[in-house]
Amino acid sequence: MKKTAKAFTVILGILVAAPSAYAGGKDVYLKHCASCHHPQRYGISGPPLIPEYLGRKKEKEIADIIANGLPATNMPAFKGSLSGAEIQELASYLLAPAEEPVWGMDEMMRTRTASDAAPPEKKSRYDLTNFFMIVEGGAGRVHFMDGDSFTLLDSIKAGAIHGGPKFDKDLKFSYIVSRDGWVTKYDIAGLKEAGKLRAGISSRNIAISSDSRYLAIANLLPSNVVLIDTATMKPVKTIEAEGAFGAVYSLPEKGEFVVSMKDRPELFVIDDNTFTVRKITVDQPFTDFFIEPDERHLVGTSREGGHITVVDIRTGAAVKTIEASSGMPHLASAAVWKEDGVFLAAFPTIGKPLLTVLDLNAWEIKKEVKIKGPGFFARTHDNIRTLWVDTGTDTIQLIDKKTLEVVSEVVPEKGKKAMHIEFTKDGGRALVSVWEDDGAVKIYDTATLKLVKSLPFKKPVGKYNATNKKF
Repeated sequence: MKKTAKAFTVILGILVAAPSAYAGGKDVYLKHCASCHHPQRYGISGPPLIPEYLGRKKEKEIADIIANGLPATNMPAFKGSLSGAEIQELASYLLAPAEEPVWGMDEMMRTRTASDAAPPEKKSRYDLTNFFMIVEGGAGRVHFMDGDSFTLLDSIKAGAIHGGPKFDKDLKFSYIVSRDGWVTKYDIAGLKEAGKLRAGISSRNIAISSDSRYLAIANLLPSNVVLIDTATMKPVKTIEAEGAFGAVYSLPEKGEFVVSMKDRPELFVIDDNTFTVRKITVDQPFTDFFIEPDERHLVGTSREGGHITVVDIRTGAAVKTIEASSGMPHLASAAVWKEDGVFLAAFPTIGKPLLTVLDLNAWEIKKEVKIKGPGFFARTHDNIRTLWVDTGTDTIQLIDKKTLEVVSEVVPEKGKKAMHIEFTKDGGRALVSVWEDDGAVKIYDTATLKLVKSLPFKKPVGKYNATNKKF
């Protein structure tokens, strides 16, 4: 592994010669930014900081982000630690061109570790329909847990993860992608790593095809979507575009992948068997989106747009434009449920203490619920009568799904940030993260709200149940 890491350093380590005007900015970058964003700006725990990733952002906008940070991210404000001149030099440096690394089929194959032979069939001792993956952000690990006893069974080093891990439809394997492009295949019955491949230099997320034969990886660097054969962990195709890809999701009933563009008002719809591409032009780049349960409509928004767009995936037509409250709706975290025969979706607003409930039949805002603080995730389960919503504070608020009123609260640890909720397959238990270095996953009885168990972790982020999040 050490030799491989050195090889990557050689591949990644050449910047286009920067003008002397950027010299000061480079020094500031190496001192304050490189640990999160890579010495050559290709991204580690933070995203790449190169023109291809920054898109249409101007120097002033970048300087404002450096000074004030970004809400709902790990990007801090530097206005107290850097001078105005240093911030301007840094913003200029980030817009200087960097050489995009070559990362094609040959480079991917040189990183591959997997057997071409089919693994022996092995029956798990655990109920895999109630199996969990827990992402421990502070340690860069993914843990595997029995959801009946809440016993930790195994863990792997996975690095910084953006976007949730995925289970295949037969619950034989799970797949995890790190920000730096490493895709790990894990045998959940045998409790062991089954393969690995570096699909890109900087990756956003993954999706699994309807038949579990292929993985789609949305990469920022190089800007492409890589399709991988899950049986062999070999790349079979890359799909490229001008601009940066934002995220990829699966439409398991339709047999398609949907991919958004980060900086262009365009969607790619990819057949998950033939890999043919159909493009849809939309009215804004979709920074964030979700797909309603019938897989007919996609609901998207941008960080700057100020409105929500509903798109018919089949026809490509815009169905509705919905004015949103100030701030960006966090659509990817929407909780979706059916009430009185109508599907509803609830999602927080980044930076605002607000939960919006959207009627997915009329495509109208049903209610805006004031919550304790600016949350990030909303979750529910068919077997419970409440939404569980984090608030950017130590409090999880519970909202009645019929009355849309706050009816209760859970405070896992006083003064410590509580976030991200997941449920067991039957909805009887809720898992809540205490997102601190000395954090934990707190497990509650959803009927009584009594604490059942606490598991210590360093900044636990997502918890993913195999029944609730297969695709």
